[in-house]
Amino acid sequence: MKKLISALACTGFLASTMAFVGCGDTSSVTEEKKVSGPGGTTTVKETKEVKEKGNNPPPASTTTPPAPKS
Repeated sequence: MKKLISALACTGFLASTMAFVGCGDTSSVTEEKKVSGPGGTTTVKETKEVKEKGNNPPPASTTTPPAPKS
């Protein structure tokens, strides 16, 4: 009986560990801006990393709000 409980506990622990490892999805958004002035041109790169878990993460937010409904 102890061997059965021990085997079930180990199997459950292994299955839960494997489930948590495979859930993370990461993506990144890179935004590049060029600013020119009297002193020259400057390029600014901004990278944002988006970390979502699950199979269907929500879409990345945009900088402009959606158009109002008429």
